[in-house]
Amino acid sequence: MRFTSQPNYDLVYKVDEDIGGAQSSTIEDIRRFASAVVISKDSVFPENSAFITSATNVVPRLQAANLSVYVQTFSNEFTSQAWDFFSDATVEINSFFVGGGINGVVTDFPKTSNRYRRNRCLNRGNRTPGYMTPVQPGSLYQLITQPYLPPAEAPNPYLTDADVVEPPLPPVSVKAPTTTPNGTAAAPRSPNGQPKVAASVIMPLLTVLLAISALY
Repeated sequence: MRFTSQPNYDLVYKVDEDIGGAQSSTIEDIRRFASAVVISKDSVFPENSAFITSATNVVPRLQAANLSVYVQTFSNEFTSQAWDFFSDATVEINSFFVGGGINGVVTDFPKTSNRYRRNRCLNRGNRTPGYMTPVQPGSLYQLITQPYLPPAEAPNPYLTDADVVEPPLPPVSVKAPTTTPNGTAAAPRSPNGQPKVAASVIMPLLTVLLAISALY
């Protein structure tokens, strides 16, 4: 909330799991403190065995609440891409940008994304070349014959209020010093609850150094 009062910062909320949608109340909660959301690629185009099966409405719903949507993580390696993109990083970015309507990407290869951003084939309207047409979700999956279809997967869960609302931090309490069974005080503990052992380590080292110096 302190950052919210600073106009020079854009607060971004990162969704750590694949989602198939988001509740309206959840989107409103995010909008109270963030201006953008980062979601996974599977939250835009769900995959099954690296085949895109469909498209969700996550992006338009978040954008309807004036939230920018960024998708992660884009890489050049073909193993990180669905088969629908033909192992082409530019085809993948174009499909998410034009077909998915996202605002930006989170990538390990910024040069590839920057090259796409400067592509002269963008924003040409009816004169856009055919190879800049985004991939249609599920088009390749529908070509798989029945014996070779991968097992059906459960849909991704919805993002709920419980996923966004953070519980309050527990109060700070002072721990009373404990005693050992023989009545001696226990070793002092650091603020993180771990016993302080630095002094007991330093003293034997000093003893060893004094013994070595006495030999010479």
